[in-house]
Amino acid sequence: MIAWLRIFSLLLVFPVSSPNCTQGQERDDATHRNQRPKEKLKTDLVDGGFRALNDYSYADGVASLIEAKQAWREQRNCISCHTNGWGLAAQPIIDPRSAEVVDGRTFAQQYLTKYIDGDEKPHNQYGSVTGMVATTAFLAMSDARSGKEVHPATRKGLDNAWKLLDESGTWENWLQCNWPPFESDAEFGPTLMLVALGEVKEITNLNSQDMNAVQRLSSYLKNNPPQSLHAKTMRLWAGNAWPNLISQTDKTAWRQELHNAQATDGGWSMASLSGPAWKRDGGEGQTTTSEAYSTAFVTYVLLKTGLADQESITDKGLRWLKEHQRESGDWFTRSPRRDRKHYISRAATAFALMALAESSLKKKPSTAN
Repeated sequence: MIAWLRIFSLLLVFPVSSPNCTQGQERDDATHRNQRPKEKLKTDLVDGGFRALNDYSYADGVASLIEAKQAWREQRNCISCHTNGWGLAAQPIIDPRSAEVVDGRTFAQQYLTKYIDGDEKPHNQYGSVTGMVATTAFLAMSDARSGKEVHPATRKGLDNAWKLLDESGTWENWLQCNWPPFESDAEFGPTLMLVALGEVKEITNLNSQDMNAVQRLSSYLKNNPPQSLHAKTMRLWAGNAWPNLISQTDKTAWRQELHNAQATDGGWSMASLSGPAWKRDGGEGQTTTSEAYSTAFVTYVLLKTGLADQESITDKGLRWLKEHQRESGDWFTRSPRRDRKHYISRAATAFALMALAESSLKKKPSTAN
């Protein structure tokens, strides 16, 4: 059983002071308040508190993520890429019978429509372009993964997203305030939306406005080369549904880069995925040892797209995840910005669970004759 008081204390956060960033993209951790040497702190953060491999529990991971999402809704009352956004997209896959599928969707639908309908005015980052577009994309993925038609709230969000889309083919006001990997450049929004639309078209036909947006988003990406291996991975994911998005040459080269970036322990580091915009406070580089977010993200995309040259590549990634589940049930990742809050652990947990679920799905025996 996950200790609620432990989760609650880890998730109790305070708004960041900068007006240019979302309110709280990382999690306060009491262990970070002690003044310790940087190398000791880094080692403790990345390497501590793991379960034994035989104590790995998928169910505990799901429970941990649900509690974190519920706490964020109650305390922050918003959707964030680092915290509950990827969890919203993941829930229909990782635990489809859970009440959290409906609860998370209902909250996101209400959050989205109250700003679009004008019932509540945007303030600070609540109701921002990033929040509106990302929430729409996560809801669209949830619709598709739930096997449902596009919900009216999602449809309203898509129509609003196209109104907000700039002539350049991206959302120029997307937050670019050094909160990698989701809020450090203008290309994450287009790739996220293309991934979402690619899943939606599997359950229903996209309308003409959607297809026009696909062309505009794709043109932007073609005209702006990716600045990191993380961005290349997002494009590989999106290109699985939109083959014309990337050339075969780039597809082959980027896939090889992902394979080459895998560490001997089976994981991937944040440093291996980072780009020039990924700067930690003080100018320190990203962590060079394997971490949960980067490992879970790459493993899931390779499984989802079938781009691993060898099954052992994803098998090693999955084993790394099973070996690095925390005692609390989640998967921890050091903040790519500062050693105070680590909300990206929520996204890491969502991707870890999606990767594990995808692996189980692919290993089910075929019922075909």
